[in-house]
Amino acid sequence: MDENTATLLNLRVIEVSDYQPLAELMDLVFPDVGGAWPKSTIMQLVTAFPDGQICIEDNGKIVAAALTLKVSYNRFSLPHTYSDIITDDGVVFHDAKGDALYGLDVFVHPDYRGHRLGRRLYEARKDLCQALNLKAILAGGRIPGYHKHTDVSVTDYINKVRRKEIHDPILSFQLSNDFDVKRLMNRYLPEDDKSAGYATLLEWDNFFYEEDASSVHDIDKTIVRLGVVQCRCATCYPLTTCSTKPSFLFLL
Repeated sequence: MDENTATLLNLRVIEVSDYQPLAELMDLVFPDVGGAWPKSTIMQLVTAFPDGQICIEDNGKIVAAALTLKVSYNRFSLPHTYSDIITDDGVVFHDAKGDALYGLDVFVHPDYRGHRLGRRLYEARKDLCQALNLKAILAGGRIPGYHKHTDVSVTDYINKVRRKEIHDPILSFQLSNDFDVKRLMNRYLPEDDKSAGYATLLEWDNFFYEEDASSVHDIDKTIVRLGVVQCRCATCYPLTTCSTKPSFLFLL
């Protein structure tokens, strides 16, 4: 960030013409896990789900971005791998009828870290989830700090991050943004050596989600005729021993 230039941040959706600066940013942020995606993959995202692809620019320069899909909650709230989301050929799995968002990547230029741009992108995702009335946001979260703590098990590492005994650059950030760890996924991204191939399955629940349900007014009405025998005698039991003529009350 140039301290001599006034910062003018703007959040907007990603367009087809943004691929080159977006690719350069991905190469800068993800050199250890493959760098930028092919242009065809970004174009699929922009075409299939334009509202889910957002960026922040400073004076016209893209400095942060978030890429998102719609998926089936029942399918992707269970263990899966990165290739279930994006194949080795760069084909993305987007379900237009999905009931949840899936967070692919959030990345911020190193010069702009510490300025809450990642949080701003996460909040924009949450707003989109609520606006579309989707159940939740799911994500497979890398744990790149784990390679420095291989003396403990991966589950112990995650628990230490939860208790803030260890800081993980990705998991700590996700936990601070109200995401919960639901599962541990092995071999999520095998080439991710820093995470030893592990990832956490994270979830943020949309508190305002309203599940589709048939209105009570749409339920077929069934007319039941109920006959009740009421004995006026307070002392007889069973009814067959009663000499008093009972009265009948019918409810329609």
